[in-house]
Amino acid sequence: MTFLKKVWDGFRNIFGIHKNSEYIDDYLNNANMRSGVFMSVVIIALESWLVIRQTDKYAIDLLNAGNSFIFVFLKILYNYVLLMFFGATMLFYCLQYLDKSHSKRKMILTVVFAGISLTFALLFPLCFNYGVLKFNNKIYEIRSWLTIIFYTSVILFNISIILSSILKYKNIEFFKISTIITISLFALVCLTFGVQVSYADFVSTTEIKQIICFLTMILYVACLLIWRPYISIGILGVVFLSFYFILAGVENIEDEGGGRAFPEADKLNYITFFISLTMVAISIYNQRIREAKKDEELIDMATKDTLTGLYSYRYFLEQCAEKIKHEDLKGGEYSYLFINLRHFKIYNDQKGYLAGNQLLKDAGDIFKECFGEDTLLTRQSDDHFMAFTKTGRIVEKVDKAAEMLLERTPIVKVGLNVGACLLLESLYEPQVGVEKARYACTEIKNTHKKERIIFFDKRMHDDTTKAQYVATHIDEAIENGYIKAYFQPVVWSKGRELCGVEALARWIDPKYGFLSPGVFVPVLESSNLIYKLDKEILRLVCEKIRLNLDTGLPVIPVSINFSRADFGVINIVKTINEITEKYKVPHDLIHVEITESALNKKKDLLKETITELHKNGYAVWLDDFGSGYSSLNSLKDFEFDVLKLDMDFIRGFTGSSKEKALISAVVNMAEDIGMKTLCEGVETMEQAEFLENANCGRLQGYLYGKPYSYEELLAKIKNGDYKLSKDVIVAKK
Repeated sequence: MTFLKKVWDGFRNIFGIHKNSEYIDDYLNNANMRSGVFMSVVIIALESWLVIRQTDKYAIDLLNAGNSFIFVFLKILYNYVLLMFFGATMLFYCLQYLDKSHSKRKMILTVVFAGISLTFALLFPLCFNYGVLKFNNKIYEIRSWLTIIFYTSVILFNISIILSSILKYKNIEFFKISTIITISLFALVCLTFGVQVSYADFVSTTEIKQIICFLTMILYVACLLIWRPYISIGILGVVFLSFYFILAGVENIEDEGGGRAFPEADKLNYITFFISLTMVAISIYNQRIREAKKDEELIDMATKDTLTGLYSYRYFLEQCAEKIKHEDLKGGEYSYLFINLRHFKIYNDQKGYLAGNQLLKDAGDIFKECFGEDTLLTRQSDDHFMAFTKTGRIVEKVDKAAEMLLERTPIVKVGLNVGACLLLESLYEPQVGVEKARYACTEIKNTHKKERIIFFDKRMHDDTTKAQYVATHIDEAIENGYIKAYFQPVVWSKGRELCGVEALARWIDPKYGFLSPGVFVPVLESSNLIYKLDKEILRLVCEKIRLNLDTGLPVIPVSINFSRADFGVINIVKTINEITEKYKVPHDLIHVEITESALNKKKDLLKETITELHKNGYAVWLDDFGSGYSSLNSLKDFEFDVLKLDMDFIRGFTGSSKEKALISAVVNMAEDIGMKTLCEGVETMEQAEFLENANCGRLQGYLYGKPYSYEELLAKIKNGDYKLSKDVIVAKK
């Protein structure tokens, strides 16, 4: 059975008895249209030359002999002029088809030339009145019927062209079928013309036989136009057999018009040509199919998500732009959606990689079903999908999709968070709409809203506008000094003496005023620009330390945060060395803070960096321990000098035995493995006293001061608000 199936599949492929993909059908149609352009140009050029030639050779003499213009035109020039406009009509239609912009101008030109061609074709009944068409003997009768079939084909072709051109301009789906009809009628006109001309010459009394005209038209239709092989064989078989029997029958006509015999050698050559042309048609089709499949595979790689079969993200954006450009969408009619599968990671961990991939495929199918055929869909990455869909009943559609997804995951209950952004009349950049929908989706996630879908609003617009400003003005802010280093005091828990400060970034902008770090830090991190801010804060810190060293003021160790986004973007050790060397700052005055969240990524790079920092004399602190990412592995795998407890450890401190036991355990553990401790967020004396009793070495928080500017901090020290630790360096003048 397997062998027979292979034979049958091979037979189907060779003769085109199979269903092609939409892309391959379009590929073949486009190829036919390109061939149509070539054929049309040849027809126009040839018929124009024949009009000039026949006018000069025959028409002028007949007019001079007293014949009417109409008689001369119908007798000598009619077919050539008709075919000239026929070629021009096909040319403009092919150009319109190949143009993806729905040009009104091309549509009008196509319709105008089709109208002219149709008008000329409708004149053919006049041929009876002037004796051009005759039925007075068998030879003329056959010739006249062939001519009538030719004119009828031209009429039908022009009617089809007019309708198809309008449908194409209006982007009505039926135009694809009308195009196939048009191509078929184009082929019929070419074939009937070839049969008509070759028959007329074959039965003439001259020695010249124009059977080459028939063969030329056959070659046009069979080789330049791409048909499925079984259709090509059918067309060629009907036309060859019809023409063969017509010519063979001429021998038996004993009318006064006479005829000529159809030589046996010509019959043999005729049949051989038919067989050869059939093989060529099969070969051309299969070659084009292979080319189309290769192109389709390449396009699929570039335009489709390999897992779900949805659009690739880049192609999705292109298709959105095309849809907006060509369909004249009204503001609010469509919306961008950013879809996040809630709890997908849990599902993936429980069910495994393959089950997770299958769920992503199912999710894509669900979105297709729920959002409708007019929707453009993509999977951007991981469990994030995007859609461009009609706004009407959008909440209902999202709810339906969420319910279908829950049915597939009854245990984990994978749900949906959807951010939406209306397509406004002034919003024609898909990337902008997608980013705003993404921002709206994060509102659900960050604020734990219960809604499945939330629309981008004015407040979000203001926030994103500010975020865009931050990302595009960080260089200007650094250059113009809008970035400031503020310093928050750090004190010893025993004695509360000032032992250091933490450098914190502040952005004082001429447009927005004081920008909160909660605004600009996340933006710079997400856009991988945070390294510029961190470098500038380090430079400002070194500048102030150098100033104190030069003027004899107290010099306090400064801890500086380096974002996890810095790793891999810059060489942190090299950067710190370059800046400290520029200002000749001792390395032991710079303490490098690394957030615990950074430890989850690029572990090898981080280990290497910490080792190099220690070699160069810098202390390294683990920041934000206990902020939600805590893992004892981070203490085991990395060498830190100071463990900095996140303010979440102490926030809402009630003094319960459980709280005290937990904090004491962390402090003791750090001491046992050779790490000093610091707790930030200290706001009450009760907290401070407990931490002191728990042997937490250093304290930081509003109880001991907010972040100050450099000048404010110096004034506080000068006024005696802070008692300097004996470990603080006092520079010699």
